[in-house]
Amino acid sequence: MTTLVLLLLVPLAVWRIYSRLRILLGRTKSEPWRHYATLAVMAVMVLGVAIHNIGNWVALAALLAGAVVGALLGQRSFKLTRLENRPDGFFYTQNRKLGLLVIMLFISRLIFRLFEAYLHMHNGLPLDPDYVGNPISAWLFGLLGGFYGLYAWRLIAWRRTQKPVPRPVDIFDIK
Repeated sequence: MTTLVLLLLVPLAVWRIYSRLRILLGRTKSEPWRHYATLAVMAVMVLGVAIHNIGNWVALAALLAGAVVGALLGQRSFKLTRLENRPDGFFYTQNRKLGLLVIMLFISRLIFRLFEAYLHMHNGLPLDPDYVGNPISAWLFGLLGGFYGLYAWRLIAWRRTQKPVPRPVDIFDIK
């Protein structure tokens, strides 16, 4: 009975995650500290997975390949991004298709791991402790890190080249 409930709840959870991400990937105010934080988190994540996989050359190669593919997709996504320099600030609208693809691939791997843990718990089998050492997991960590790391780096570079647009003078704005 619990397996049936789990199989019914997983599509509901995936739909909720997808619908929430569609909202989050809309028009966003560009704030440099967020771009720097994203770049730092992605770099630390990829570096941490790389350090964990030293000696596991297949997973390390998968991580590198994922980071390269992610960076290429991030470059493509940035080219499709709508950038705005307006009087009320800097804004960008990311291409939802590529962003959702990368995030949902990563989340689907996490959901698969939870499902795998559930099955192992029911069967009394030990779970593989080296989740990050799996080449598929390493590839997806690299994909996510490369995509959002390069995307944040390109947003930082774009912000450095932009000068703020002055606000129009409003004669009725008395302060």
